[in-house]
Amino acid sequence: MTAAAILAVAGLTVPGCSGWATAAPDQTRYSLVDGCYRITTPAGPLVPASGPYRMRATGLGEYLLYGRDREVLEASAGSIAPAKNPSPAAVWKVDGSGAGGFTLTNAASATSTPAEFVADTGCADFPEARTGAVGTPGPSAGADGAIVGAIDAHAHVTAYEFMGGNFHCGRPWHPYGVTYALPDCAQYRTGTNGLVADFLDYGEPFHGADTRGWPTFRDWPEPSVLTAEGTYWTSIERSWKAGLRVMTVDLVDNESLCTMLTDRRNPCDDMASVRLQANSLRGLQDYIDAQAGGPGQGFFRIVTEPGEARRVAASGKLAVVLGMELSDPMGCGVFLGQPECGRADVDRWLTELRSIGVSSFFPVHKFDNAFGGTKMDRDITGLLVNAGNFMQTGTFWNVQPCSGAEQDSTQISVPIAGHINQFLANLTGPLLGGAPLPLYPAGSHCNARGLTELGAYLINRMIDHGFLIEVDHLSEATADEVMVIIEKRDYAGVLSSHGWDSPRTTERVYAAGGFVTPYAGGPAGFVNAWREAKDAPRPNGDFGFGFGSDMNGIAGQGAALGADVVRYPFVSHDGQVTFDREQWGERTFDINTDGTATYGTYADWLEAVRILGGPEIMTDVFHGAEVYLRLWDQVRR
Repeated sequence: MTAAAILAVAGLTVPGCSGWATAAPDQTRYSLVDGCYRITTPAGPLVPASGPYRMRATGLGEYLLYGRDREVLEASAGSIAPAKNPSPAAVWKVDGSGAGGFTLTNAASATSTPAEFVADTGCADFPEARTGAVGTPGPSAGADGAIVGAIDAHAHVTAYEFMGGNFHCGRPWHPYGVTYALPDCAQYRTGTNGLVADFLDYGEPFHGADTRGWPTFRDWPEPSVLTAEGTYWTSIERSWKAGLRVMTVDLVDNESLCTMLTDRRNPCDDMASVRLQANSLRGLQDYIDAQAGGPGQGFFRIVTEPGEARRVAASGKLAVVLGMELSDPMGCGVFLGQPECGRADVDRWLTELRSIGVSSFFPVHKFDNAFGGTKMDRDITGLLVNAGNFMQTGTFWNVQPCSGAEQDSTQISVPIAGHINQFLANLTGPLLGGAPLPLYPAGSHCNARGLTELGAYLINRMIDHGFLIEVDHLSEATADEVMVIIEKRDYAGVLSSHGWDSPRTTERVYAAGGFVTPYAGGPAGFVNAWREAKDAPRPNGDFGFGFGSDMNGIAGQGAALGADVVRYPFVSHDGQVTFDREQWGERTFDINTDGTATYGTYADWLEAVRILGGPEIMTDVFHGAEVYLRLWDQVRR
């Protein structure tokens, strides 16, 4: 059916083209975003009873036509008509320009027609979270060319794809907008997914929290709710406006914990998940570009080289570095002591990781693998993760008394009673084949597994290729041997990005010329960590500080400050942006009462750090991105 015929079915005639309003010649297919337009076609105005239309971008050059009755236009069954909910039939692609003429094509039906977009008034506003930030940051390079900006060295923006894809509730963006990106979490709480989520969020299964998202958000997001979305894109935008200039997004997954879940849409294979998450992150970049007016216009820029990162940060945008945090990296697990990969696999994967854009990664995370032993989780969480270690490796952790002052996390030494024990038994029992979860003697606990021969090969090859080596999550034995290699090779490209190493390893990272960012947590604790770090010896004396938020990484965030520490409105470090409280629908976030419940409240967190630590800490925090970029540039081959 032709466009004219479909428009006629919609109740429109097909006159000649004379009498069209004149479109602005500088319009582009991207600049229409968020504008209010009367859409004119050769058949006349497009469903005028529903217009004018708000152009809400679903992607680059693609839109929902959002009418004044808060419905979208869709093309289906030979007609064009309003629909209450978006669908592929409601996505419209715009080609051409204001100067040469536009073509409007329905993505689902391929219905296509010439169209003009004439500015109008009276459009409904499309629902969206509000940053509460007014102003735009300027360039972020000082007079000497150094970057003036903060760094979050450890975040998990793509966690909505991990653990099978149906575990984490919500996502940073959705083509159909915030109501779909931040939904009711009940749909994610089926089967074992719900049991594990409640256990992680509330310490017990069947907690019965209010799962609703947009627009009420009664019980999430919260600093202690670990399995629901915190990095919605406008929240990232808010923290960027506060001075964030570098962010490492760690692509993350865990095969064994994934297989415990009964509801999955993605494969549990770690490396398949890395590919998928890297593509998804680029989808987020495109979506933000679409909201900003076209390719390259958004604040969120994925970078793969230090020079590129420096150019992005200097321009005042956010340089996004790809990292990787997996329990089975490169398919290099271990089972009953036997590695499941070899040196050729390591070399092949290092090449592919560079092509994917990954610049840093953890050799070990959560479970023992072919490279070495893990720094164990503690207490009841340790029991659950140890069950995963058994599934992945065929053995539980080999916990021994520590030989030195440093130790790994303390493990459970006495039986767990009550419903928690029953929950663990129900969840892990079938997967462990009847093997009981182990209890370890009281005292210091260290994972006896250290760096393997293949692990030593990996570390040397990471150095050869200029990867940044993450030493968090390494057992004390593994960390010691990794640092020996790094020290022998005089390699500065070593990171501790979120406080999972020991004080001794931190000292050695600094001494090697590496970069340390503690787990963000509460502002007061962060200020104390900065004071301690200032005294650490460093080869060149250059000091910059940052934080690892671990947002979306099944990691608690900073609690409510408990007093009016931060007073609204406040002004960004560069003086260009004024901040009131962030809003998601009916929920308003105040760090004094809500803590760092969203990624956007890291803007407020930085203000609390300023208040508690004074101007000296802000100088160091806003030198953090520069120190990190100098380090990356130094080691990149």
